[in-house]
Amino acid sequence: MKFFQEESGQTILEYALIIAVLVLVIIAAIPSLRGAVASVFNDVGTQLDPDYVAPTTP
Repeated sequence: MKFFQEESGQTILEYALIIAVLVLVIIAAIPSLRGAVASVFNDVGTQLDPDYVAPTTP
């Protein structure tokens, strides 16, 4: 009867299922996020001054 009253295994399983679902959601979101992040970096790159040279430290 003690085996059926122990809940630590069930808790670990629940956490594992939650993590698995989160991982699947993240993997599914990567393709759409990749385009958005690339767009941000492209916008920043086009706004930078191409003639700017960073000062060197002595």
